[in-house]
Amino acid sequence: MKTGGKLNPVAKVLTGDTPTSVQRALMGVILAIAIALPFIIHSDRWTTLLTIVIIYVVLASGLNIVVGFTGLLDLGYVAFFAIGGYYSAIIFIKVLKMGFGVDIDAYWWLMWVNLLVGGLLAAGAGAILGYPTLRLRGDYLAIMTLGFGEIIRIVANNWVGLTRGPSGISGIPQPQLFGFHFSSTKSLYLLGLVIGVVSLFLISRVVRSRIGRAWTAIREDEVAAEAMGIPTARYKLLSYALGAFFAGVMGVFFGHYMNFIHPSDFMLMESFVILSLVVLGGMGNLAGPVIGAVIWVSLQEYLRNFSFVQTHPELRGIAMGLILVLLMVFRPQGILGSRRVALEMKPGSAKEAEQEREALADVRHE
Repeated sequence: MKTGGKLNPVAKVLTGDTPTSVQRALMGVILAIAIALPFIIHSDRWTTLLTIVIIYVVLASGLNIVVGFTGLLDLGYVAFFAIGGYYSAIIFIKVLKMGFGVDIDAYWWLMWVNLLVGGLLAAGAGAILGYPTLRLRGDYLAIMTLGFGEIIRIVANNWVGLTRGPSGISGIPQPQLFGFHFSSTKSLYLLGLVIGVVSLFLISRVVRSRIGRAWTAIREDEVAAEAMGIPTARYKLLSYALGAFFAGVMGVFFGHYMNFIHPSDFMLMESFVILSLVVLGGMGNLAGPVIGAVIWVSLQEYLRNFSFVQTHPELRGIAMGLILVLLMVFRPQGILGSRRVALEMKPGSAKEAEQEREALADVRHE
């Protein structure tokens, strides 16, 4: 028996069960389709939807580092998204425009700097959150991260002098690049696509490195990983920080994309939705969050077309909840289902167990 559950042909390609050349060819085709989509559909509504999909893809991929690869539960992930968004909004509106009275359009380049700085601030917050949670597991870890997410939202809602509280911060400038304004839905989508592709590339390089193997070892057996010489505390902090970094980056982009930011954008439910995307697509593989975000966001928007759903909007949430319940019953490893997740749920052969031990040994020797 090769795995605990057979992978479908698409999943085999996306989770690495095919030659590298085939995977690269498929990725090239997918990227070409993604670039061509806004020129084909000619619909601002669906182009906007595609941009939202990209935002959720990166958020889910960042959370997948923590949940899928390291095995740590994070229910406050949306807090890092808020940190990036509010940081850039405060710099442009509260500091430059209201504080110094300057023309913020003249500082268009600052948005590109903020992408990095906002990500680093979120990463610092992730490390701060991760440090006291190093010895926590299960329910205690979930409660701690949930509390952190709520603290950030409550601060944003009540610190009126800095965040303008329930009024939110409006007038955030649209992205610019050497005089070119990203003002159309098409240009904003393509900008989001570039940021998304770069983010996914960086994530893929990290999780396939020695660091990624250490995360996997911690996820499968933290005690064994520690016994084999892996500094688990350091790698868990790195996991929190790196996952938070990508949330911070997308928070900056989100603020400039919407031109407005509000505490309601970062409710606790958003953390649950992002976690659901990871579970839906399949934890522990790179393509899972992508598939989960595309299906979830697209289906949510598609359901808006039905008059009955428009009358009873709560049905959209019920439908997605039902999908997750059915998924947990019939395919708990997710739509794609990585090989590692399948093996955890149903052990394979002795040969596969030996391969797992060799992977853990590689982390120690390198």
